Formats: sequence, structure tokens, C-alpha cells
Amino acid sequence: MMSNRKYEKSEGWCSKSLLRNYLYIFNFFFLCGAITVLLIAVWSVLAEHGFISLLSDVSYPWTSYLLLAAGALGLIAAVFGCCGIAKSDRCYLFVYILLLLLIFLLEVMAGSLAYIYREQAYQELQTRLNVTFIENYGKEPVDDAPKTRAIDEMQREFQCCGANSFEDWTHSRWLLDGLAKENKVPDSCCKTEGPGCGVRDHPSNIYYTGCIHKLSDTVRNHLGYLTISGLGLCILQIIGVIFSTCLYIKLKEVDITDL
Repeated sequence: MMSNRKYEKSEGWCSKSLLRNYLYIFNFFFLCGAITVLLIAVWSVLAEHGFISLLSDVSYPWTSYLLLAAGALGLIAAVFGCCGIAKSDRCYLFVYILLLLLIFLLEVMAGSLAYIYREQAYQELQTRLNVTFIENYGKEPVDDAPKTRAIDEMQREFQCCGANSFEDWTHSRWLLDGLAKENKVPDSCCKTEGPGCGVRDHPSNIYYTGCIHKLSDTVRNHLGYLTISGLGLCILQIIGVIFSTCLYIKLKEVDITDL
């Protein structure tokens, strides 16, 4: 017993007690980081849920879902970490290390996808959004029209009309196929919306600016937050893996000396 105390005391900053203290401090910040990532991911999913159907690239929703998984796993990992530190249990610590590595991979994947898609968001929207407006609006079944609803919601929220401008609607299947009735633009383009208000396309009645600019800015801002959350906070996991691995090895050494 005396030899164990001398052994631990001679190790200085790398002693078992100090490593446990380091891990307690780390685990607190890690828990805060996991909650932050989880909240950012939930906010991103809820804030842009209505517009996801207009984005043809799957990278955007996947970044949020990957961070959502990373945040949820972070909460579980924090519990395993506390148990492993408090009980000095190598099994808990081993699971903790594996979870930290998995969370690290998820955050790197999410941050990388968000960064890549952020760089090409405007070009992708410019290529696809106008086609979505022209081909899909009003052509879906009435009881299941996610793209039609998303376009109307976006035009109201961003105070815009059409993808690039209100003139996009003159080429739409919705207008050419007679679904517009007397309207020249959807009612959601109107500054003061009401049934049939889209019959007049005068600037005093409708918005002339296209939706692509505000949607692109919104998507890029959200992806910027996701990039920071993923690539920024994954550094925490590296620190945690180092400390927890050191403690795992230290506990193994103490068990051997006890023998």
C-alpha cells in the first residue's frame, strides 16, 4: 500500500488523481459543447425544415442530422465519462474513449460537408431553384404539395417573387397549363396577400426581387454555423481522448502494481 502511494506521488502532473481532475474539468466543457451542438442542430433543422424540399443537394440536411447525432451521443458519453472517472473503472473509460472518437468522426464529417456545400450553395441554387419554381409549383397533388407550400412560405417570409425575379412565373407550367386562372403570379408574391391578389404584377402590388439571393444568404449563414460547430468543437474530443487514454493506462498500471 505504501509503495503505491509513493508510486503515485512521484508521477507529478501525470498522477491518477490529477488525470481524474483534468477529466472532470474536460467532461464539464464537453457536456456544454454537446448541448451547444445539439441545440444548433435542432435550430437548423427546425429553421429550414420548410425549404429542404427545394434543395436538391442532400448535404445540407445531412449536416444537421450528423450534428444532431453527435450532440445526442455527447450527452451519453458524458455520463459514461463521469462514471468512469468517479469509479476509476476502465470499462467505462474504454466506452467513453470509443464514443469520443465516434463523435469526433461525426463532427468532422458534418463540418466538412457544411463547408463544402457552403462554397457551392449559390451556384447550386442558381442552377436548380428556377427549375423547381417553373416545373413543380402547383403541379403536385393538393393533399401532398411540399414544394408548392415551401415556395409560398419562402416568398412570404423573404418578401420575394420567383427564383431570380417575378418574371420567372411567365415561363412556369403553373401559368402555361392554366392552373393560375387569372393570376400572373402566386398570391404569396403580393405585398398584401389575399385571394386573387396575384392578378396584378405591378410593383405596387407584388415583390419584384427573386428569392435566390435571400435563400442563398440564409443557407450560407446556417452552414457557416454548422461548419464552426462541427470542425471547431471536434478539437475538444481530441483533448478528451488524450486525457482519458492516459487515465485508462494509468489505472492499468496501478492494477498491475497491486498484484
